[in-house]
Amino acid sequence: MKLFHNRLIGKILALVLGLACAVYFGWTFSFFGFWMGEKFQGAFPEAPTTIALACGAVMFLAVIYTFFFFEYVKEDVLAYEDDKGDGSFYKALKQLKWAVLGLEVFSLLFRLFQLNFAPIGFAMVGIGMMLLWLAHLFGKTLHAQVNAPHDVEASRVMNEAGRKVWSLTRSHLSRIKDVEKLRRVAAGDLKPIDEVKDVQERERLGSETRQAQRRKEEQERRDTARKAASRHLAPRYDDPADFIEQPSSNGNKSNFR
Repeated sequence: MKLFHNRLIGKILALVLGLACAVYFGWTFSFFGFWMGEKFQGAFPEAPTTIALACGAVMFLAVIYTFFFFEYVKEDVLAYEDDKGDGSFYKALKQLKWAVLGLEVFSLLFRLFQLNFAPIGFAMVGIGMMLLWLAHLFGKTLHAQVNAPHDVEASRVMNEAGRKVWSLTRSHLSRIKDVEKLRRVAAGDLKPIDEVKDVQERERLGSETRQAQRRKEEQERRDTARKAASRHLAPRYDDPADFIEQPSSNGNKSNFR
């Protein structure tokens, strides 16, 4: 159930649905490109397909820019207007959205003309108009979801922390075996759970202390072994004559001077 109550999934769905609308608009505009390409087919044989793909790509990108990035562009344009503008830049931005809308509407009307004003053609025009409205709504909704206010994000972090606390508390409950302590928890006294957490914390700290002590002892043994190996492997520069038996002054032989 948590899969369907996930904010990230909602954002992804809004993005996918908006992209689907943009693909539909690109597809409907490609029919005009294909028709225009047939008129110029003498120039090169692949003209219909090439122009259809180009028109579809242009409409797809125009819808994405207009309906998904409009709010970000609006902030930049308004900031520029406040600094240096004369009102024409924001006016141009609004006209840009209407221009894309008009281009899609005329592409739908062209499709209706191609179908000889058949009932299915009117249905396609109606569906296209509603999808334009949906693309606008998806863009606004996704922008609001991605740019949630700081207090909303803070509240979500606090709620998430609270849920995590209760999740960990529930995991500690299984370690309580004493019936009296369970009764206290059932009555609303959560101190037995805190005691379990304290015991686990002490065990963890004790385990870390023992591990640290063992690592220290192991390091000391390695250091001792390393020093012993270094002394043993160090070259000896003593004169060999020092170890030859030589007579002493009293006539006795001595191994050393």
